[in-house]
Amino acid sequence: MTFSSSRRQALKTALKGIAGLAFAQTNLSLREIWAREGHEPHQLVHVLSDETYSLRDLIEQRKMTLLSTAAFHKDLNIKGISLNDMFFELWEKAYLDQILDSMRQNDRVITCLIMEGNLATRDEARRKRQIESNMAKLKAAGYLGAPVVRMNLGHVSRGEDNMKEGIDRCVAAFKQMLPLAKDLGIRITIENHGGVSGSVEGILKVIEATDPKWVGSLLDFGNAPVRQDPKVFARLAPHAYHVHAKLHSFKPDGEATDSDYGKLLGILKENNYQGAVSVEWEGQGDAVTGVKKTRDLILKHWPDLPN
Repeated sequence: MTFSSSRRQALKTALKGIAGLAFAQTNLSLREIWAREGHEPHQLVHVLSDETYSLRDLIEQRKMTLLSTAAFHKDLNIKGISLNDMFFELWEKAYLDQILDSMRQNDRVITCLIMEGNLATRDEARRKRQIESNMAKLKAAGYLGAPVVRMNLGHVSRGEDNMKEGIDRCVAAFKQMLPLAKDLGIRITIENHGGVSGSVEGILKVIEATDPKWVGSLLDFGNAPVRQDPKVFARLAPHAYHVHAKLHSFKPDGEATDSDYGKLLGILKENNYQGAVSVEWEGQGDAVTGVKKTRDLILKHWPDLPN
């Protein structure tokens, strides 16, 4: 997902009329969630996937909700679905059960739960509330069976350094949340997404200062500093537990206009990548068409990717 003014506006619009709170609470107890013995991560879901953010316009128009997304993706012939927290109407067990029922009925699988937020802010009270919200969403992810979450690192305040105060705060926050993540068997990922995660060095510092077995990269093909550059992409690929196959436009032959998908997907295969390859459409025009064309491009270059 690109950090931009258009994205911020999309987020604000999507939240209008939705009952979910910016800082989530849940009525789930750990007794209702399968806890992992021995603190081993869930097996990653190696499958073609799509980000619900790809279809944000449909959600904004109330043409799709998280309760209908499974049926919608069955029609799209995409097995995996990555859910974004901005589209949840509630975090209560009854609502999560409805999502699970729709997934089972349509034979779809949840690949990731995307969390927004800012863990690097100087505001200690707000950072505390963000951590509490993320932990509530971790419980929801565990209940939904998601093997991976993405936690947005965010950015520091004016006059501070993302590579200093930002990294220190994010590492401290992750260390506070990791015991719960380990109990639930869920890996935490960091998307290259601006702020603290706006450089390879920032992402790797947080991974290495926490626990690489449990903390890794959500490798976005298009966001800085990757921007479809195979050399930068290859630095994060060994640490990837989820990827965003981002596209904005296509050539007449169906290839991406701004990237070599064959090369980028080839790097993932060379690294024995075992996570989901998740479409993230951010182009102009009809989103469904964009998702379908991205789906076809991925399968062209990775024909044996499970779907």
